[in-house]
Amino acid sequence: MNSNTRTIINLHTWERRKSYEFYRKFLNPQVSITAEIECTEAYNDSKLNGTSFFKKYVYAILRSVNEIKELRYRIENIEGEDKVVLYDRISLVTPIQTGNNGEFTSIRVPYHLTYEKFTSVMDEIIASLEGEEPEPYFQEADAESRGFTDLVVVSALPDLHFTSVTATQSCSYGSRKPLINVGKAVMKNGKMMMPVAISFHHGLCDGFHISRFYRLVEEYLKGL
Repeated sequence: MNSNTRTIINLHTWERRKSYEFYRKFLNPQVSITAEIECTEAYNDSKLNGTSFFKKYVYAILRSVNEIKELRYRIENIEGEDKVVLYDRISLVTPIQTGNNGEFTSIRVPYHLTYEKFTSVMDEIIASLEGEEPEPYFQEADAESRGFTDLVVVSALPDLHFTSVTATQSCSYGSRKPLINVGKAVMKNGKMMMPVAISFHHGLCDGFHISRFYRLVEEYLKGL
């Protein structure tokens, strides 16, 4: 049973009603943006102390998503009708490599405010995978089957510094959740820069909120 809290939005009083009504008619209301974030402090600290840079940036991303209301909106089918809902919190779903030829399994990590608690829970989940068969898309499929999309998918491409990403869509009118890809961090003008791509439904979120998302990710990474 899902213990998360979701609120069904009253479209008649919702501040985003006009934007949602406009974009919901599009064949593809999905927008994909790729921008670089500075990650010098977090990257260097991980190299120096042997800590996980990956865990640092997925935490920073998840915390930023949870602090921006517009990234917690979802479109869900409730009793045969599409509804906009707002979740109280969003969990992380991320692929974990299990083989040498790209095999992976997906894990779901609940949101915790502190980095220490988040990584502790994530470590326990990863440790529990030992001896298990890979389940590439189980977490996403399970959420969809239960009608709850209180998650954000963050995929890592640590060997590729990309400049853009085109995301897949889970249905004809866009994805029911934001999709995020993170690429390889490289040195540019004395700073480590990392590409982060996010795909989102324009009826639920605007560039203003995405700009804030990127600022927050940088800010939280600097604290790690």
